[in-house]
Amino acid sequence: MNITDLLERLKETSFEMTQVYIDEAILLHFDLIMKSYREKPFFYKNLLKYDRFMVALSLLSFSYKDEKVPLSTVKAFCQRRGYMSRNSLDTYFSFLVLSGYMDVQLHVQDGRQRSFQPTDKTLYDATQLIKSYLLPAQMISPYNSSLSGLERSANLLRVFARGFAKILESDLLLDKMLPEAKWILNRDGGHLPMLALYTDALRNGSLETGYNVSSYVQISSNLGVSKTHMQRMIKEGELQGYFKCNKRLIELSPAFVELMRRAMSICFSVSRVSMELGVAEYEDEGNSVYICSF
Repeated sequence: MNITDLLERLKETSFEMTQVYIDEAILLHFDLIMKSYREKPFFYKNLLKYDRFMVALSLLSFSYKDEKVPLSTVKAFCQRRGYMSRNSLDTYFSFLVLSGYMDVQLHVQDGRQRSFQPTDKTLYDATQLIKSYLLPAQMISPYNSSLSGLERSANLLRVFARGFAKILESDLLLDKMLPEAKWILNRDGGHLPMLALYTDALRNGSLETGYNVSSYVQISSNLGVSKTHMQRMIKEGELQGYFKCNKRLIELSPAFVELMRRAMSICFSVSRVSMELGVAEYEDEGNSVYICSF
């Protein structure tokens, strides 16, 4: 699939998702990802910042595409994309190694290079994250019956990573398809503060009665971020017309609700199309995407 066709596929899938009831899928995604977040709040608070998340997904995608790829290749790619600076990437890679999420050693073919592999810890956590997107995405039309039950496949992570690599290479991701959302996605917790505000309003029924949500203290406590962090985010969003501050409570604007639904429809469409591309490539190579229980 060329870039033009891939872009059209992503736009079409995302648009169709916004034309149906997407809130149930958003609630499920939030609950699934928060389950992992609560177990390791410090790690996920940093990982889910948009640029850091893209670096982590780049590492995963490159490693499944070519197990012998040098770490320097991924570093250069991430620098070109502007995800992080060279020094920040070095620090982040060291953090992943020290946290037990990446093994690094001398490259077998070039002693001047370093090779890397994701650890079992990475494979488990990455699989849970992918499921937090894929399962909700499968709740929304347009449905793809060929992906049904794939979340139980032992090949889930490999299939996703190889399909996502095509989207990553084409640079057809959220920051390009919806650049106006980048300001909120690149903060501590990534898109979770956005999700927390939206799901809070959804669950207390205020999307129909003025969009009021809980206080700074309640939201920040649930996410393990500071009250100041939330206040700064809300103040910035207020200048852009996404929020209003009423003493202790936060009021969401219709523009924020629209931004939220568009952002999540893109995330869900990327996850679904990644799986479609991965399955097609895997089967073209004569492999079977078999189903088993984890």
